[in-house]
Amino acid sequence: MSAAGSVSPPSVFDHQAEEQPGQYTQPTTVAADEPSYDLKPPPPSVTHDNVEALAGRFFSADHLDTILRDHTISARFTRFLNQYRPQHVAALTQYLETKKAITAVEYANAIADQVPTSPGHPPYVAATLDDRFEAKSKRIVEDLVDEALPAYVTHRLVTLVTDTLVKEVTGNSAPIMRELVPSLAEVYCVTDPSLPDNPIVYASEEFYNTTQYGRDYVIGRNCRFLQGPKSSNSTVRRLIEALTTGQEICETILNYRRDGSPFMNLLMIAPLYDNKGQVRYFLGCQIDVSQLVEGGRGLESFSQLLAQDRTESRFGGRPQHDPKHMLGELGQLITEEESNIIKDRSRRYSEGSKEVVPAHRPSGRTRRILGMEETQTERTLWPHPSLGPSGRLPGVYQNYLLVRPFPSLRITFTSPALRIPGLLQTKFLDRIGGPQQVREGILDALSHGTGVTAKISWLTNPTEGKSATGLEGKPRWIHCTPLLGSDERVGVWMIVMVENEEVTGQLNRNQPLAESGLGSPIGMGAASPRFTGNKLYAEYLRREGKATGDGSTFGGSQRSKQSSALDRERREVDDQFRDF
Repeated sequence: MSAAGSVSPPSVFDHQAEEQPGQYTQPTTVAADEPSYDLKPPPPSVTHDNVEALAGRFFSADHLDTILRDHTISARFTRFLNQYRPQHVAALTQYLETKKAITAVEYANAIADQVPTSPGHPPYVAATLDDRFEAKSKRIVEDLVDEALPAYVTHRLVTLVTDTLVKEVTGNSAPIMRELVPSLAEVYCVTDPSLPDNPIVYASEEFYNTTQYGRDYVIGRNCRFLQGPKSSNSTVRRLIEALTTGQEICETILNYRRDGSPFMNLLMIAPLYDNKGQVRYFLGCQIDVSQLVEGGRGLESFSQLLAQDRTESRFGGRPQHDPKHMLGELGQLITEEESNIIKDRSRRYSEGSKEVVPAHRPSGRTRRILGMEETQTERTLWPHPSLGPSGRLPGVYQNYLLVRPFPSLRITFTSPALRIPGLLQTKFLDRIGGPQQVREGILDALSHGTGVTAKISWLTNPTEGKSATGLEGKPRWIHCTPLLGSDERVGVWMIVMVENEEVTGQLNRNQPLAESGLGSPIGMGAASPRFTGNKLYAEYLRREGKATGDGSTFGGSQRSKQSSALDRERREVDDQFRDF
């Protein structure tokens, strides 16, 4: 039974189902030339089970080695550790040294393997690893794979998702990105740690769609029901620690839908604090990044690893006993200082030789990459540390508001980046200036529980007691998503705010307003041709005792001026916001 008292829908992990034989069990090719119409196709390249296998490769020592073999990616990985995970820098240095020693031993044995032996005798062994050294190396790599690698790949995914989300909110997203990263800024849940087991109390409509669990199952349960057989224990441990200490956290974890299908979840959790500094709720933001992981579309290093896997599968594995191959592996681990020593030794030998050796000139030159080691997006991915750790989220999620439902529409919680004096507990519409048309549309959407995306004029000073219509503020984009409670009503609004115009571009002003139901987003540009919620907006202003566009107040004899004021505002919209 769920918290609502109804029977919970079954989960695939509530019981162990009997394993069924796979659909594709026969080899791709026919062993003999027999009369048959069966083409025996290979299994599909992308399946539900494939996501589990990809997750295993995504968080593997092979992926770490792929990162370290590429000079540019390795430098980026090292910079990330220096900035965000300095406690792992020493472990990385030790791992590179142990990896170099192990590869040198393998190179020595590969050479010894080429030496002929007597018939019936095994190949020669030139060197062996000390057991303690090998155990130490395994502990180091396990620490890096469990802690440093997940943090780095999550950071890279957040960077990509941030850029995609900014373009989506501002109307500049490519259709292919909507397919690769679906339901951006629309999958949320809110949990209440004051209740036993920190259950979910609000969730967005897309949360139900993504997880396939219904409202009666979700509300009142801890979100661990999304975990499954191959969810990382290390990741789960970090999530528990963050929730216990009231800290924000960002992880990439393998989760499972109700039907048992796995998906890669980019999960961001932030604590919401009250005015006494106590954690009141936890906000969870989820993004399905499975399509970015498949094929390595979202990470160059993973794309290289998958390409290497395909090559080895096709040609029968790595040439482990080839000395040239092992020498190449060792050469990739040599530092620049060691490389200069080798070059100096080779140069002195060449100068001392009496034979005239023609100079070797390489056919191509290595390209240098300068000034692009760290982009502006990466530098501003997390809010400044001076804002403190409470409630910070990375990327575009670092600017968010939680607003009470209509008719209150008061700002209840904010991210640290938006914590300015006097913002909390003020009315959301009091912070929105610009044309009356935009304010009407936003109010109409919020009152009907319909998601809305809009370009607004954000006022840093409250407008209580006077109309915000026509006031110019800072141009911003807002992406509003309703979170529903057990009664299927809006319990809180999650509003993501985008502010970097130079990166985000312009909102598509030709995008029409879409008529949609509860939880369906609509586009709302400042120059939208339609005007909605006139009566609703008039009632809002009258209830708040605020002025109209011509300076009069609603009430009594002033009501007749409402229509003319609205018409005048409509005529001025295109001229005021022509460049939107």
